[in-house]
Amino acid sequence: MTEAQQAKTNIRSYLLRRIQLGVISALLVGIAALAMAIVYGRMNPGADLQTDSSHRSDASEFDGSIIIDPPLAMPDFTLRDQSNKPLSLSDLRDNYVLITFGYTNCPDVCPLTLNEFRRVRNALGSSSEGVAFVFISVDGERDSPEALRNYFALRELDGIIGLSGEEDRVRALGTDYGLSFEMTKPDKRGGYLVNHTAGSFLLDPRGRWIRRYQFGLPSSRIVADLEGLLAS
Repeated sequence: MTEAQQAKTNIRSYLLRRIQLGVISALLVGIAALAMAIVYGRMNPGADLQTDSSHRSDASEFDGSIIIDPPLAMPDFTLRDQSNKPLSLSDLRDNYVLITFGYTNCPDVCPLTLNEFRRVRNALGSSSEGVAFVFISVDGERDSPEALRNYFALRELDGIIGLSGEEDRVRALGTDYGLSFEMTKPDKRGGYLVNHTAGSFLLDPRGRWIRRYQFGLPSSRIVADLEGLLAS
């Protein structure tokens, strides 16, 4: 083999290796992206908003917060709070209401969301009196008013309202918020998880839905919104 032929062979080998490495890299990136999507979907089922796209302020610049425009009047509902007293959404009128759905046995999303609620409330200071923070359980079987009261006391979630009720009632009221949830198959000890829509929903003092916040949005973003709304 001449030197010219050897050189061509070396070049072809080099290019072939580069192509192979490029294909492998692309495959690895694709696999990683798919894995992240699966994990995110499990952590945050129902993450895609189920409201009409016309209610988005600007879907092309989605930053984890969506303005519901025009605001949507939300139907009233009644559940029991952590003191085992009936509480209706209409009882919270004249306040902004920040709602999230979850359950006390949740291992990750719900504790993180409640931590954010606490940060928002603390950051607002005295202005937080104009905001009702509401946690609605999607696991009424285990989250009795007493269980909610003990959980909130243990985690020092002062000023946050916990509500629970029968599964059918929660499903019915959750439909208006695009809520979905399902229990996993119980383990040998009867324990189970609940896959549910994450994030939070902000209602104005007239009981109208005005904001949708994605799970993981920094509390400072919600604080900024509330400060502006409370000052207006």
